[in-house]
Amino acid sequence: MIRDRWLWIILFLGVAVRLYGLGERSLSYDECQQFWASQGNVLVSNRDITLDPPLFAMLLHAWSLLGRSETWLRLLPCLLGIVGIPSVYALSRHLCRNAATARVAALFIALAPYPIRYSQSLRVYSLTLVLCALLPAAWLTAMEESSLRRRLQVALFASAGLLAMYGVIWLALALLAATVLFPSSVASSDRLRVAGFLIAGMAAAVPFYLFSLPAQMGQGTPAYFYEDKFLPHQLTAAAAFLGNGLLGLSGFFSFVHPASALLFGTLALMGMARLYRDRSRRPMLLVFALAILAAAGASAFRLYPFGATRQMLYAAPLFYAFAAHGILGLRPYARGSLTVLCVVSLFVGCGVFLYRYHTEPGGQEMRPVMGYLAQHASAADRILVNKDAIPQFRFYYQGDPAAVVWGGETVIRDYVAEVNRVLDSDPTARFWLVFSHGWSDERRSQLQGVDSRFALQDRFEAHRAAVYLFVPRPSVAGAPPPASSQP
Repeated sequence: MIRDRWLWIILFLGVAVRLYGLGERSLSYDECQQFWASQGNVLVSNRDITLDPPLFAMLLHAWSLLGRSETWLRLLPCLLGIVGIPSVYALSRHLCRNAATARVAALFIALAPYPIRYSQSLRVYSLTLVLCALLPAAWLTAMEESSLRRRLQVALFASAGLLAMYGVIWLALALLAATVLFPSSVASSDRLRVAGFLIAGMAAAVPFYLFSLPAQMGQGTPAYFYEDKFLPHQLTAAAAFLGNGLLGLSGFFSFVHPASALLFGTLALMGMARLYRDRSRRPMLLVFALAILAAAGASAFRLYPFGATRQMLYAAPLFYAFAAHGILGLRPYARGSLTVLCVVSLFVGCGVFLYRYHTEPGGQEMRPVMGYLAQHASAADRILVNKDAIPQFRFYYQGDPAAVVWGGETVIRDYVAEVNRVLDSDPTARFWLVFSHGWSDERRSQLQGVDSRFALQDRFEAHRAAVYLFVPRPSVAGAPPPASSQP
């Protein structure tokens, strides 16, 4: 790998697109939730705040001791996203035994939108992609060599993967099934040793699961919010779900658009068909298929950790390897122009994504909202923070905590009733209302239902985040009319 100049070129390209604009956006609601999950007693805070195992929170806890700026915090997933590029290269090199395929697979993950987005997001996803590339790569090597070091790598990556994201369990179980059921170049006793180390790695995650998972299962988003993300119980509906789901998953791993999903999904199938000709590579095809089907099947039970698309990130590194193998399989046709066209499409798709990603607003821009609040709020003002804005507000607020009232109602419900109760508790005070996650034009229009004794005097709105100043009307406060309001 070190001697492959093409890999270094791809790696530098991946570094450039991941570092550009790393700290230009405010930390989103989910990123701030992840930050607070890493503070204090990590095991407890991660269990109470997130729906993931604690490994990334532990890493972030240590990382945040050195700084708390947006750029510094996001540098951790960014570095992991960069490591993901050679990790996919290694997996593809082991799987396809071809340097050209490994380079195309590395280029794919270097330019695909979601790996870039995840590298700039303070979430667990970049870590998951790295571990889910290294685990099957280590397993392939361990199944070909009788080596204690390789088996230890399998155990280590299995344990780390399970502690990164719950969905990785399906990849680990599929690898275990392939270890036991399929012959390989190593002796039967060595295969059983690989299985034993894989089981040991999985067992190491069990104590953390027992501590976190039961509580997290009770926190998950109700199923009726995502009814279309769960496997139907009827046979025909289930078949349609799986077909649409596979197409959607191909778009999720590639360039989102249905046309790109169909193109790269087809290329991945072509790559799998080419690998099927090699008897020693067939077990990995079984691993991929079993892991996908198991995750889809588990979603029939409406249990959150197994019902979300992000929980299937474990399949992305293998998808890139299969698609790259399919792209290289087109070289004998049209004098290689089809392969060149597919590679060029990676650059075009990435270019379109980067243009939109860096020119269109995204997330919730709480940082400018908090800056405006700090400049315009007086010492006597009170601040009502909507429940959905609390994680970001806690991260950015540096004022007097005694002025803050923490909301308990989300904006998707009757938040105005809570606003009126708080205003009624101190009818002579000026109140700033802070909103962020889930804020929209529709929910802003509901502010017309705020207590008529208060008037909207000032406001500042950024993308999906806002602050509004409500002041008592003169007839209520017994004071002269307020100064002219800012539009």
